[in-house]
Amino acid sequence: MDETKGYSGGGFLLGLILGALAGAAAGLLWSPRAGSETRAKLAETLPGLGASAPGAAQQATDDLKTRIEDGREAFLEGAAEMRERMQRELDERRKG
Repeated sequence: MDETKGYSGGGFLLGLILGALAGAAAGLLWSPRAGSETRAKLAETLPGLGASAPGAAQQATDDLKTRIEDGREAFLEGAAEMRERMQRELDERRKG
């Protein structure tokens, strides 16, 4: 069984990007600029973020679904292997 199956790091990358965006927004809000300058900067930045957010959310959802399915498959595979091993050991004890 491959231990790394399904771990592409996409969730980490998405979190990293979203964290960087949140940090940038916080930096803008608490910067020493005048309020009008900050509002103008936010007005320039936010439309682009709004356009990319649905795609990022869909990517995160797809990634989560893939990870859940991979985890389910790995669990079922491990459970089947455990059943087989337990059955072999039980059979060996009955013979011995």
